[in-house]
This record gives sequence, C-alpha cells and structure tokens, in this order.
Amino acid sequence: MPSTLTIGVKDGKQSKKIEINLLKRKFCEILFCRNDGFLDLIAQTFEPAQSLQEP
Repeated sequence: MPSTLTIGVKDGKQSKKIEINLLKRKFCEILFCRNDGFLDLIAQTFEPAQSLQEP
C-alpha cells in the first residue's frame, strides 16, 4: 500500500518536498527550544537586579 504522502505522485518529487519541509520544521523547533531556554536565563538574571531596586 503506498504512503498517503506519495500517493499518485510520479518520480517521488512530492515525498522529497515533504521531507525537506519536515527537516525545516524540526530545525525551527530546535531553534525555538534553545531560544526559549536562553530567554529564561535572561529573565532569571534580571529578576535579582529588579529586587535590588525596590525601596
């Protein structure tokens, strides 16, 4: 039974396009996960600095 991603497609062009899109999606997920952790680190750094400024 053919895959639903490649059904009725000649030369496997559609499956190659889908594979590239999946790679782009995974790359973006990894990038955003790292950025999220980086932003948390920045927020933790500013938290003590703000508490020092309180009267």
